[in-house]
Amino acid sequence: MNKKILSLFLLGLLLAAGGYYFFIITPKIAQQKAAMQTMMGKSPEVSILVIKKEPLQTFRELPARVAAFRISEVRPQIEGVIKERKFEEGSFVKQGDQLYQIDPNVYDITLKNTKTSFDRMRARRDRYKILFKEDALSQQEFEDSEADFAKAEADFKLAQTNSNYAKVLAPISGYVGKSNVTEGALATTNQTTILTTITQLDPIYVDMIQPSKESIKSPAQKNMAVSLLVDDEKYEHDGELKFAEKFADEATDSVRLRAEIKNPDGKLIPGMFVTARLHLPVFDAITIPQRATMRAANGELFVFILENGNSAKQRPIKVSQAIDNRWIVVEGLAEGEILIYEGLQKITDGAKVTVAPKIEKGV
Repeated sequence: MNKKILSLFLLGLLLAAGGYYFFIITPKIAQQKAAMQTMMGKSPEVSILVIKKEPLQTFRELPARVAAFRISEVRPQIEGVIKERKFEEGSFVKQGDQLYQIDPNVYDITLKNTKTSFDRMRARRDRYKILFKEDALSQQEFEDSEADFAKAEADFKLAQTNSNYAKVLAPISGYVGKSNVTEGALATTNQTTILTTITQLDPIYVDMIQPSKESIKSPAQKNMAVSLLVDDEKYEHDGELKFAEKFADEATDSVRLRAEIKNPDGKLIPGMFVTARLHLPVFDAITIPQRATMRAANGELFVFILENGNSAKQRPIKVSQAIDNRWIVVEGLAEGEILIYEGLQKITDGAKVTVAPKIEKGV
């Protein structure tokens, strides 16, 4: 126990010594060096750039999960024995492709009989129309023939539909899952057991979760561009935001957003976790290299501005966030000012400097 306390004590001393050296000794060394250079008539050489605002694109990264664009549960619409399965599990099928064949014998016989009755009733109705126009047929007989024809037509159409339903077709295009039935199984109308499932993966949905407080500060807009990071690598296809829910989940205090993303290669699959990037509106901002900044003893950032062509002036700044290797500056700098971004360790506030021959413009 004493060894552990001693180790922690020594570690604390090392950290304190490191902080003292970084925040106290290092600046003093820089000041002494700058003072010596001044005494010797030499000014430290620095590199500069002219500050200006430029259009900036920022992102809001949110945790997200991939969801299928459409899922179709395939069920039989008539009763009968499954005679054949016509697809390979896991394959891609197009809308209208046949998936199963239900025994059609009963339905084909019914279709044939109703077709015969339909043709007979249609011929009789046509004949009765002529007789009725010639006053050779009563009103009641004519109406009865019309009713018989209508019933025969309805029976025939129903038989056609049932005969067509014996071929179970794919309702959408997509990847078909495993078959839950085999040949010889009895299919019934509106059964609870699905025959198989078809999932459409292109395009595909990406569902994001945004904290409610953030959604109030920067509400997401429909059609906002969305890109993805998969395993920290940018996904090749972008998409757009389709909707943002208007209420928060009470359990998580968050709002769900949904984007639609292109997925032609099927690389995104339902259930996959990804990072979604909302492309926020472009705005004009001042950005500076992070290497052009230093931290004061209190932790605040500061920079050196070139004044009067040869004088370094220390300036505190405030930043909002970092993008790559740059800071977005929200306070402390203005367009047209000249920033010193190299040679910072050689100068102090008010020191005279020499500008390097090459002047960088822009940020």
